Amino acid sequence: MNGAYVNVPNIAQQDWETAYWGSNFDRLREIKAKYDPYNVFQYEQSIPPASRSRERA
Repeated sequence: MNGAYVNVPNIAQQDWETAYWGSNFDRLREIKAKYDPYNVFQYEQSIPPASRSRERA
């Protein structure tokens, strides 16, 4: 798969970080940590802040 629709989360999808965000994922985590460090704005496959684990709870 080369891409996915971010507005349609698929919790069963493997490697969703790359499918949704590509090579931008790590940079987006840094931005998320700056503007939303407590992960207030989140959903099943949202970008976690850089200070958190990439693993889903």
